[in-house]
Amino acid sequence: MSSGNSVSGGLESSEERRHKKLGPLASLFSGSLFARRVKDSHPKEQKDPGWKLFGKVPPREGHIKDPKKIQKEYETKSGRAGPDNPTSPRQSARKNLDFEPLSTTALILEDRPANLPAKPAEEAQKHRQQYEEMVAQAKKRELYNICLARAKEKWKSIAAPASDSEPDDAGSSDRESSLELIKLDISRTFPQLCIFQQGGPYHDVLHSILGAYTCYRPDVGYVQGMSFIAAVLILNLDTADTFIAFTNLLNKPCQMAFFRVDHSLMLTYFAAFEVFFEENLPKLFAHFQKNNLSPDIYLIDWIFTLYSKSLPLDLACRVWDVFCRDGEEFLFRTALGLLRLYQDVLTCMDFIHMAQFLTRLPDLIPADQLFQHIAAIHMSSRNRKWSQVCTT
Repeated sequence: MSSGNSVSGGLESSEERRHKKLGPLASLFSGSLFARRVKDSHPKEQKDPGWKLFGKVPPREGHIKDPKKIQKEYETKSGRAGPDNPTSPRQSARKNLDFEPLSTTALILEDRPANLPAKPAEEAQKHRQQYEEMVAQAKKRELYNICLARAKEKWKSIAAPASDSEPDDAGSSDRESSLELIKLDISRTFPQLCIFQQGGPYHDVLHSILGAYTCYRPDVGYVQGMSFIAAVLILNLDTADTFIAFTNLLNKPCQMAFFRVDHSLMLTYFAAFEVFFEENLPKLFAHFQKNNLSPDIYLIDWIFTLYSKSLPLDLACRVWDVFCRDGEEFLFRTALGLLRLYQDVLTCMDFIHMAQFLTRLPDLIPADQLFQHIAAIHMSSRNRKWSQVCTT
């Protein structure tokens, strides 16, 4: 017993010494830092759902609505058609559209939610126009991609060795030969720019557009000179718009007559040109007649390339601007303006030198002087305009 009391006394004395040594901090070290929490056997019920990142939030107590009833209430509030409401306002508005919405781009046509103010009429019209532009752009890209895919298939068949299969028809062989001609002609397109040749940044784009057009219009195919027209458009538009503009430009009556080599229509244009040539430049016209210099010798190259090969590029682009506004008449008016600008030089030349000069015009042509001479040309003969002369 004495030994036990002495031990307990020793322990008490050591504990007292520890309290005296640590002072106020003794209570901090008396317990465990990581004490266990005893779980409550009766947890508090959670009546209201709280925010929770993961897992399920306990549902609220009360009556649970029927899912069909919830769906019906949602359709009624949002205006969507349900089984009992087949002709909702949103569906009737969709029926009034003359086009079918395309994927997620059609979201721009959707009405705002019921809890937000409705779109003003101006905003709704603006969104409709934006959607129509989206659809138009998508159709352009789709048409170009389809034609380009056909062209690539043709290029592969040309590159592949000839098989023992049945030969293609005449139209297909013509198209293949025109596809081969594209490769040869691209290297001669604006060589001074060095951007359309092999390895240049626009070589593949030009090659693809010309190939796509060849498959889009196999009846026309590729004709020398088309590469210059496509190249000018590439410098100003993106690929899909270039293809559409190129096809529309070549579809004009004058260009189609020349590129399809319609001799009767070409002779009609040449005859109309000579009428205004004689009217505006009688002295030079007589000189050409004397030397048997016919318009086809110099006009074909000018019309084929829309002057993009014959004139400096910046000057040709100015001609294009007015051509897009005034039409084919301005192409022949420009030709007469060039003849008027150089008539003093041409009247002193013979046939050979005149043909060489007109098929290879000077590199430096004063733009302001040229347009002054073009403005001096009167496209009226005996009270008849260009279109009237062409039809007679």
